[in-house]
Amino acid sequence: MTIWRRNNIEEQIRALLSQTIVPTAIWIYHCESNVLPDFTLCDKFPLVKYQMNTDDLGYFGRFSLALHVKTPYVYILDDDVIPSAGWLENCMKLCLAKNSIISATGRIVPKDNFKPERPKGRKKQYIRKYFVGDNYDEYAENYSVANTNVDFGCNSWFFKSEWLTYFWGIRPFTTTTGEDIHLSVSCLLLGGIKTMVPLQDVINVSGNIRKHYGYDDFATWKKKGFIEERENLFKYWIENRGWKPMNW
Repeated sequence: MTIWRRNNIEEQIRALLSQTIVPTAIWIYHCESNVLPDFTLCDKFPLVKYQMNTDDLGYFGRFSLALHVKTPYVYILDDDVIPSAGWLENCMKLCLAKNSIISATGRIVPKDNFKPERPKGRKKQYIRKYFVGDNYDEYAENYSVANTNVDFGCNSWFFKSEWLTYFWGIRPFTTTTGEDIHLSVSCLLLGGIKTMVPLQDVINVSGNIRKHYGYDDFATWKKKGFIEERENLFKYWIENRGWKPMNW
């Protein structure tokens, strides 16, 4: 888990401790001092281990820390994600059965489109087709009509810890954005590992029951130049690294 500017950490911890399969350990990675550190969380919750960095290693830092886990699976989540109680159990079953990265949401890249995260044309129809699980029918929670393979996962990632060798097997084109794309594409290219967004029905299971947290002013997708940075990243993977999105 990451602390940066949002302060949802205790709610996230309680959600993880309420899972039908409880994590072996919860590691908190704190970037800089945008939110005041709360080291008492380690006393309040024995499973919590706190990692403080006075610098900011950005989106990729947590994937570096994950190299040190001793468990067969690892779950990495953004600071605006609160999973429902059965989420980790569902992820573990699907990860094992489908041999796939399991994410709360994901994207399918339209053919010949290097800006897939900028909806065009009929926006609602576009989002429903290419933004998988991204609460297009329910605002507050992730919602997906079926288990769906995607080009890359977003918001949270459940996967086998051994797959981190694929993640770091390709040097990132940039560390300012795109860890979500990097995970899915590196695992696909080097290990044949796909990414899936599972069925989420809002009632029984959801990867994020506080979806609206991601609409605040800290949301990276609202940042100036976000789409253009990602465009360069898509071009790199497709034109230079030989990645072919599903529809290409």
